Amino acid sequence: MRSKILRCPACDSYTLKEICPNCGTATRGTRPARFSPEDRYGKYRRALAQETS
Repeated sequence: MRSKILRCPACDSYTLKEICPNCGTATRGTRPARFSPEDRYGKYRRALAQETS
């Protein structure tokens, strides 16, 4: 699943657009969320991912 929020590498602002509205540089996707062994909903998310595949 791809994140919808994008980050500008030049001015470090976050946006939903492909081109940064502040400086006009192409934006990049953000890093995925951190993994946590105590993820309470991981079991459900993995089950849902298997159903949709």
